[in-house]
Amino acid sequence: MNLSELRHILADLLRGTQFSGKAYFAGGCVRDELLNRETPLLDADIAVELPQGGIRLARFLQQQLRTGPSEMHRSFGTATLHYGSVQLDFVMTRSERYFPGSRHPRVRFADLGADCLRRDFTINALYQDIAGGAVLDPCGRGLDDLQARLLRSLRDPDTAFREDPLRILRALRFAVVLDCAIEPATLDACRICAPLITSLSKNRLANELERLQATASSPQLLKWTALARDTGILQYLKQKLGPGPIPHL
Repeated sequence: MNLSELRHILADLLRGTQFSGKAYFAGGCVRDELLNRETPLLDADIAVELPQGGIRLARFLQQQLRTGPSEMHRSFGTATLHYGSVQLDFVMTRSERYFPGSRHPRVRFADLGADCLRRDFTINALYQDIAGGAVLDPCGRGLDDLQARLLRSLRDPDTAFREDPLRILRALRFAVVLDCAIEPATLDACRICAPLITSLSKNRLANELERLQATASSPQLLKWTALARDTGILQYLKQKLGPGPIPHL
């Protein structure tokens, strides 16, 4: 199943309901569809512009699609369903506020424009209206950057990377897997914030590296290693993990 097929299935179910015109595919699944990436659709993020909309839509679709039980996280307003081979992750559109010493933000309902601002890179801040199929670019730069294959932090990159240093490694992964250049200010922030890698848990680092190895070809892994060395990130990964789990070392 591809994203277009899934959209038509869901659009039929949402027609005439409170969710029509309020539910959007978001992030990576939209980006990959626009890039015509020939990869199987394994997961799709769905943002719902209603208070507690993610949980409400998950409950509705659980009944309509007759899926298994949903997994819900009420404090973040998120839910997960499995439909065939595809994982559907639901969330209400929201704003986030981070506090010193915590990577878990305080969330509250917000409109689509505010939801866009919590995302990491402009090319991951694209949405597709499930009901009508229109692609939305609330930040105004996502489509241009996607066409230019440019990876740009949506907000000030130094602030974004300090909020969650895992975004530094995500930047490198997206750059090599999507064949993107990293925008200069974003690349500079990767270098400056590289020491923050050691603040991440070994489990989060290992999960990110596993995702890299699952999605990157051998030439891309070599490119990733060169980029990680050039930015100084590699030495901090070695410091935290040792050389074993790191690709091509």
